[in-house]
Amino acid sequence: MDRSTFSVKHQDEGLFDLYGRKRVLSFILVITLITFVPLGVKNILLGESLLGGLLLAFELSLVVEVIGVFRFKRNIIGYKLPLTLLATSIILSIDIFGTLATYWVFPVVTTIVFMVPKKIALLSNTMIILGSTIAVLPHQEPMVTLRFVLALFFCVSISHVVIEAVRRLQRNLITLSTKDSLTGVYNRHQMDISLQAASQRAKTGEASCIALIDIDYLKKVNDFYGHDVGDRVIKSVAELISSHCRKTDLLFRLGGDEFLLLFDGIWQECALERLQRIKDEVVIEVVKECPQTKGITLSTGLAESLANEESEHWVKRADLALYEAKLAGRDQIKINGSPRCYTDAAVTVS
Repeated sequence: MDRSTFSVKHQDEGLFDLYGRKRVLSFILVITLITFVPLGVKNILLGESLLGGLLLAFELSLVVEVIGVFRFKRNIIGYKLPLTLLATSIILSIDIFGTLATYWVFPVVTTIVFMVPKKIALLSNTMIILGSTIAVLPHQEPMVTLRFVLALFFCVSISHVVIEAVRRLQRNLITLSTKDSLTGVYNRHQMDISLQAASQRAKTGEASCIALIDIDYLKKVNDFYGHDVGDRVIKSVAELISSHCRKTDLLFRLGGDEFLLLFDGIWQECALERLQRIKDEVVIEVVKECPQTKGITLSTGLAESLANEESEHWVKRADLALYEAKLAGRDQIKINGSPRCYTDAAVTVS
């Protein structure tokens, strides 16, 4: 697990999350079974075997995709084949039946905007509009075709603009629900998810470590210089810690002046080495950014994951180590020792 796990990249994969896709795909499947299958059979009986075969092939590909989403929670054959079959069948039906078939284009292009990634939707709808225009020209007056093309273009354009606004809103909501508003690091909700996943991996022998980091003497900064300066210190510390971390290290704000840093997939000795380097460099750099806060230090409690341990107990051990660091005079790291490496309850690293 790394920072990309919580990114909003998946919003480019369509408008809906997995649960929403299941519901919408179920509805589309029912509608197409009622319409496309009978139309496919009818066209085969009328001698239009190619068109009928394309419609039935599209329906089969849609069934396969629905099975993939419901059973395997992923795409099986992807978007390209179903969209190609659908676009080809629409253009061919317009070429055969003329204006009567053009009415199917509007719901199809709108559905594509909702269901598939933006770039693929734009490409697919462009091909459908161009193909439909060429196919319908021999069947009606040029001015009628122009009105059809303009109406279709406006329909697709409005759909894309509206859906893009909704996607942008979704991205903002996801950011608000996963990130701390002051520092931009992950919040407690995302921390719970990450720690539970790391605890599960610990059962298979993959170690991880967490560090509870507390900013020392921040209350004095708030009292002497105001909470705005204190907020700048908190934000600077978060940014500096993040800048010194690997991509797989995840930083969460617990609240106030306390953070949790997850070192995913490394043993305690390596985590301690990294944490000491981060602590020293952050303390030096935060003073450069906020000169009036000279004397700010970090107290840290470190704990390695144990097999068959709940994430709450893991955090509790790190919290006990942090408490010892503060009792011992702050500006140090205390380790809640793993039986694998240490016999002492805590180890001091100043």
